[in-house]
Amino acid sequence: MVSKLWILGSLAMGAAAAINPASVPEIGQQNRYRAAPRGSLLSVVPVDGADFLTSQRFDISIELHALNTAVPPSLSSLSATINGVPMETYFNTKFEKADTWNFTYYEDTKKRDQKAKTQVGVTRVALRQVKMGKAGECKVVVTAGKERVTATWKVRGYNNRKAKNVVLFIGDGMAPTMISAARYISKKTTFGKFGDNFLAMERLGSIGKIATNGIDAIITDSANSASAYNTGHKSWVNAMGVYADTSPDTLDDPKVETIAEIIRRERPGMCIGIVTTAAVQDATPAAVFAHTRRRSDMGVITDQMINPITHNNASWLPRPLHADVFLGGGGASFCNSTTKYCESLNKQDYYALYQKAGYEVVYNREQLNAYQGTKPLLGIFHLNHMDTWVERELYKENVMLRESDPKGNGGSAKDQPSLVEMTMKAIQTMDKKCSDGWFLMAEAASVDKMMHAIDFERALADLLELDRTIEAVQAHTAKHYPGQTAIIATADHSQGYDVYGSVDTVYFNELANDDEKVLAGKAGVNDQQRRLQVQKRLAINDYEQAGWPDLVIDDQTGLPTKLEGRYKLAGGKVDAPPHRENYQIRHVPDAKTNPLSRLPSITDSLLTNLFGYSVANVNPAEPAGLDRSPNLPPGDSSTVHTLQAVDIYCGGPENWRVHCGKAMDNTEVFFLMADALGLGRSRQIQYPKPTYRRPHA
Repeated sequence: MVSKLWILGSLAMGAAAAINPASVPEIGQQNRYRAAPRGSLLSVVPVDGADFLTSQRFDISIELHALNTAVPPSLSSLSATINGVPMETYFNTKFEKADTWNFTYYEDTKKRDQKAKTQVGVTRVALRQVKMGKAGECKVVVTAGKERVTATWKVRGYNNRKAKNVVLFIGDGMAPTMISAARYISKKTTFGKFGDNFLAMERLGSIGKIATNGIDAIITDSANSASAYNTGHKSWVNAMGVYADTSPDTLDDPKVETIAEIIRRERPGMCIGIVTTAAVQDATPAAVFAHTRRRSDMGVITDQMINPITHNNASWLPRPLHADVFLGGGGASFCNSTTKYCESLNKQDYYALYQKAGYEVVYNREQLNAYQGTKPLLGIFHLNHMDTWVERELYKENVMLRESDPKGNGGSAKDQPSLVEMTMKAIQTMDKKCSDGWFLMAEAASVDKMMHAIDFERALADLLELDRTIEAVQAHTAKHYPGQTAIIATADHSQGYDVYGSVDTVYFNELANDDEKVLAGKAGVNDQQRRLQVQKRLAINDYEQAGWPDLVIDDQTGLPTKLEGRYKLAGGKVDAPPHRENYQIRHVPDAKTNPLSRLPSITDSLLTNLFGYSVANVNPAEPAGLDRSPNLPPGDSSTVHTLQAVDIYCGGPENWRVHCGKAMDNTEVFFLMADALGLGRSRQIQYPKPTYRRPHA
């Protein structure tokens, strides 16, 4: 039976309500502050339309701006109410002493390039660490002088716990088209029919769509979108666990409690695990627990896992997350700074500090697999981001190209575990330790990182590693606690990759790179016509002549070890820096990259000096191929994210996963997980034996 509070939450989310015109984002590229309603100098965050979980902690920030001056405006006439009750009375707390600062912004991109700045003076007051006690709708009204802002906040809670465990799989940057491409190179068909031979994630049960944009723009980054998954609130590019403010301080922004922090508070008997193939301080894993406007605060993020968040004499009430399992790369922010490789906060040895906090620390695959204890487990397997599956398992000699040992001793990370191994070790450790279940976030980070580098084979190989991980978790949970694990597989955002045909790489390599033998000396041929590479493109075919590509899977091992087939997918990105494409994997990646990958484009020092700003150009070390024209800002040397909605696949208790089958904002992932665990109520409850439908074989 569906809980009444789920119905309340769903109605609050889905009711057709009129959109406040002032809350529609200002059109344009540059902006003063996206949290400010249209035409207003006053703003309040959380913003209009924000949703909360009952008892979720959050900060309230009210900013008043004055244009064309550095002088902060007065907030002496401020009135702030919720449902007609003064905020200070409603929350039984006082606004902090007002902060003041000033900043500059550009009204449009032309003024940016002209360096024509507009100055803004700011006064801000904040209520810290408040919470909403009941499910329902709240009307917020804030006035200051002639400025007035209104907002509607919705609060949700859930009656019944439907699952013992929740696992959130994130294929970073994993667009739906990439999932399709991975299937076409890995799965056999019967005269074109996949039948039951779809990817494991595609067979989880329920399928929906997620809009990934943030408050600030249509294109998001991993920090912004992962923050929405973990808090239920949209944010800004580079920010996690906060609503961005306009102050120069990246750590004073109004915070929102994450689902992992809520679990720690409401379900102390549950375990929490974080697994990633990136640095553990990278945006997606950090969004589970960190609070900062700048994702590059890696030293601070490392510290926030085990130490209370205190800043400017203000503390964040939720205690440090102290995850039970914390696995990935990122050793540079752990090892002390006595070597050139280490970048830890205040030159501290965070390996030692985590050990002092109770963690067992492992540094390679052998040590990870040998661990059988129940202490909190920290596994750091690379100095920075872990290498891709291709380097870890196929071209293993390539890992020697970088000094990547996680201890910062100048060696190489020669024994990095797989995503499957890390995830299963996390679950096995948490199974031993916590009888009340667990929450796990597991990320295949280099799906995205390789797409940035236009390294499609490495990206799709990591996507297939994620799919094998999902399959392994399905098998484990079905054996040990059938029907009691809610499984979500999704992406935080898309990359604009797609496939338009196939390419015969043997023929492609034989064809001329240019058409000069045909065009030399011919009258009337212009420069644009000479650049068309007509002959080179004869190896590419579309529609019925696209045929079928070589499969990359070895029938004996089930692994994608056959990456050098003749017939490859002809694919690409909708966005591109200047580069060349030959549709073939680079056996030896560029040693300057992390994770190791091709380096398609580099900064052109001559053009940069001539124009006065960064200009990217084709990396001359790249092999011959089709010349791709750029369509990105001139300084971009890698591709970027796109706005395409991502897929969400859900498996587990049937009375829970049915709620995945719809189009939704990225903030809804938070509430899906909260519903699975029955969060948002003060008293402890037992999880019931859920209804269950066994996944497809």
